[in-house]
Amino acid sequence: MATMGKVQVGKPAPDFECTAVVDGKFKRVSLSSYTEANHWLILVFFPKAWSFICPTEIKAFSARLEEFLYSRACAVVFASTDNEHCLKAWNATSDMEGGLGGVHVPLISDMNHKLSRDYGVLIEEEGVAQRALFIIDPKGKVRNITVNDADVGRSVEEAKRILDALIFKDEFGEGCPIDWKKGDKGIDVLSKTKIEGNIELAPKRSWSEWARPKLSRAWSGTSQHSIASAVTAPAARSAPYDSRNRSHSNLGSGSHSPLVSPGMKTNGMSTFETQLDDAINAQKNMQSAMEWRGWGTLLTGFVTENMQAAMHNQIIGVAN
Repeated sequence: MATMGKVQVGKPAPDFECTAVVDGKFKRVSLSSYTEANHWLILVFFPKAWSFICPTEIKAFSARLEEFLYSRACAVVFASTDNEHCLKAWNATSDMEGGLGGVHVPLISDMNHKLSRDYGVLIEEEGVAQRALFIIDPKGKVRNITVNDADVGRSVEEAKRILDALIFKDEFGEGCPIDWKKGDKGIDVLSKTKIEGNIELAPKRSWSEWARPKLSRAWSGTSQHSIASAVTAPAARSAPYDSRNRSHSNLGSGSHSPLVSPGMKTNGMSTFETQLDDAINAQKNMQSAMEWRGWGTLLTGFVTENMQAAMHNQIIGVAN
C-alpha cells in the first residue's frame, strides 16, 4: 500500500539523485540540477517497463517534449523501480518489438525504491510505483499531485494545462477557474478576499430609543393592533369619559378600560367600531406629539396598562 506521507502541495519536494537513461546513456539526474537551472519539473512515475500502458504515456510526452522544455522551461522525467539496464534495453528496442524506439525523456531507475518511497507512491507489497505525477516549481516546491489507477494513463494536454495555470498564477497573482486554458482571463482572488477594516458596532441605546421605532410601527394606522396604544395620549387620559351610548352595565365588575363597551350600536355602527375609529385618530395625534415632545419614557408605564385593558375588552366584545 502506498501513502503520500509528508509530500504535500506547497511543501518542498524531496530531493533526489538517481541514475537515468538519457538518449541511450547513463547519467546522474537530481532535483537540484533542475531547480538551479530555474526549470520546472514534471516527475512522472510509472509501474513497469515492458508493459502496455506505460509506453503510450512515455512516447506521447517525448513527442511533445519541446512544448514543455522550450516553450515553458519545464523538464519531463519518468521514473520506475526497474534497473537502469532494463530501461536502456527497453528504450533501444523498436516499437514493433514492444520497446520505446528511442525516446528522449530521461528514464530514472529507482531500483532501491528510495525515490518512490520518499514521494509516497511505492506499493510495498509489489515493489512498484503508482501511476503518479508531480509538478515541481523552480523553487523546489510541489505544486500539483495526481495519482491514477494503474490501468489508466495520464493526459499530456491536461499536464500542460495545469503547468500553464501554475505559471500564470505565479506571474500575475491571479487564480484560474475551471477549464482555464492559456490565454484565458484569471480571477483576482486577493482583491476579492481583502479585509476592509474592523466591524462597526452601534453605540449603546436606552430602552426608549430602542423601542421607539418598533412601537411606531405597531401604532401605525394600518395595524389592527393599534387600538391598544391609542388611549396613551395625555388628552385621552385626562378627558372625562363620555357615557353616551357606552354603558358598562353588562361588564359586571366596572373595572375595565372605557375603550371598549361591546354590544352597543350608534348610527348603525357598534360601539366597538366607533371607539376603534376614535382610537385610530387619537393614536395618530399622539404619535405626532411624541415625535416632537420626546414622550418615549412617559409611554412605558401607561401603554402596557391600557394595552392589556383594551385587549381584554376586545375579547369580551367578540364573545358578546
